[in-house]
Amino acid sequence: MVETFWISRRLEISCQVNGILFWLKRLPVLGKKLPSDLYDRVGLKKLVLALAILKELLSFFFSKLIYFGICIIPALLFFRQRNGVDPGAAFLHIFVCLTLAGAVAKNEIVESDDNSRYAVFLLGMDAKRYALANYLYFLIKTLIGFVVAVFVAFEMAVLLPEGVKLSRLWALLLPLLVLSCKLVYAGFYLVFFQKTDKLPEGAVTAFAAVLLFVAAYLPLLWGWTLPLRWVKLLAAAELFLAVPAAVYLVRAGSYRRIYQRKSDLRISAGAAMEKAIKDKFQEKLELEASSDKQGCAYLNDLFMQRHRKLLRRPAQRMTLILTGILSALMIAMQVFPDLSEKLRANFMGVLPYLPMVMYFINRGETTTKILFFNCDSSMMVYSFYRSPQLIRSLFWERLRSLIRINLLPSTVLALGLPLLLLLAGGSDSPLDYLILPTSVLFLSVFFSTHYLVLYYLLQPYTQELVSKSPAYSTATLVTYWVCFFGANKMGKLISPTLLAAICIAVSLLYVLVALPLVSRLAPKTFRLRH
Repeated sequence: MVETFWISRRLEISCQVNGILFWLKRLPVLGKKLPSDLYDRVGLKKLVLALAILKELLSFFFSKLIYFGICIIPALLFFRQRNGVDPGAAFLHIFVCLTLAGAVAKNEIVESDDNSRYAVFLLGMDAKRYALANYLYFLIKTLIGFVVAVFVAFEMAVLLPEGVKLSRLWALLLPLLVLSCKLVYAGFYLVFFQKTDKLPEGAVTAFAAVLLFVAAYLPLLWGWTLPLRWVKLLAAAELFLAVPAAVYLVRAGSYRRIYQRKSDLRISAGAAMEKAIKDKFQEKLELEASSDKQGCAYLNDLFMQRHRKLLRRPAQRMTLILTGILSALMIAMQVFPDLSEKLRANFMGVLPYLPMVMYFINRGETTTKILFFNCDSSMMVYSFYRSPQLIRSLFWERLRSLIRINLLPSTVLALGLPLLLLLAGGSDSPLDYLILPTSVLFLSVFFSTHYLVLYYLLQPYTQELVSKSPAYSTATLVTYWVCFFGANKMGKLISPTLLAAICIAVSLLYVLVALPLVSRLAPKTFRLRH
């Protein structure tokens, strides 16, 4: 089993190293400068290997600390002063329920991924030895991670808020409780498969996991936690059942069939998702369309008419939602005068959140998927479709159409915010009535341009609508972080007026710079991915 484990680890790390090298090779600027024999460079591969091993070692210690910091600590801070809940009892309640939910939601005894497919089916490794070796490694990682997290939380008193105290016996039992729950459910998983020849996955398992997750937090609203004797009984039962479960895992012999079944389900699920996407994009297609335009304008006009249900309906629904929200706020201000005063005092504080609001209501990324799937994926095989003149003309037509689509909800927001400010009592600065709508409209144009530019310069999609461009993924992630964290951070450092001016200037500058880049680079980058 030791040899099997080392082979599987080397295989997984090799896949990670090659994946990182592949990612580097696909970067727009850096990728072209990297040598073609990148995978043969031993020195570079050793460096990436060291980074992959470092990442694996860090996951031993920091993953559970992050788990504590996200799933447990904020809840304790929220509930510690509500209904007289004892912080220690609340911690045990949340920890036990989340442990059970995690054991049910994700069974690591048989992982169906590319690594297992390579090892079991391509390299012909013994499925049982492969599963047990990797599961034992997973349990060791989990044990070390929780021991470190519990030590930091209770012995060093770093993570947990004041008042959360548990005995050292519980601090020792908590990591063992996690392992016991994992082992017991893994044993149940194999027993169920042996008896029924079915995998215990699906709606029932998902419902049970969601129910346990909700049970971790919802009862605390009413001040109720699991009694300590229930926790003790549950811990004793799990520890007792973990031993026969571990023995059964060693003796069971159906691992290869489980790997095969899960691999088949994975393939069928991918095919079903692809079919669902195709059906979704095609079911709302309207064949009746006519246009008196010519050239690229004619092609774009027909496309927008035939796909108006896909392209315009969501924007129209968002327009109605925003209209309803703004109308409700206006009515509420008339009913509750105190609300008007509060809104007036803090109204310009909405500006740091405008980029995030426009990020979510924008239809740019969805529109590019529709363009690719229903038009470009078929047309890119023809060289004339990637000619500079045609790309430039079609890009401009599409940009104008996308701006018009996004202006539907943006216009409502641009008109509604100044009106809301006026009804709240008005602003001392007349400039605010100009800044608010201008910021909204410029941000709408920015996001419309941004996603279409990314699509033409990075074209991330394969025929199955899977994104295969690391540069595109990085660009969209950076966009999200800038909108969410960058704008909020700047909103605390500078005045709302200056922030609005920066948003307008950045939007205008981006459009002026990005459009020539598309004309220059898109003929080389706008192509099919495989």
